[in-house]
Amino acid sequence: MFELQGRHLALLIQAVDEAIHRLRNLPDERMVPEDQVRLVELENLAEGLEELYETASATQSSLLPYEKIVRPD
Repeated sequence: MFELQGRHLALLIQAVDEAIHRLRNLPDERMVPEDQVRLVELENLAEGLEELYETASATQSSLLPYEKIVRPD
């Protein structure tokens, strides 16, 4: 069975963060309802991943702080 490690979690967080920023930067005229739903889903996922990452970083000192692996809003 695959074990999700801190570095894998960091990659997932960065991918989700990129997708969120891409959707937030869409011009209003290009944003469709499906994009709005996807954005909310990704934001919820990002919150859950942040919690998991904080838990992992408590035991894995080699992980960067969460704020350093995501873009500022």
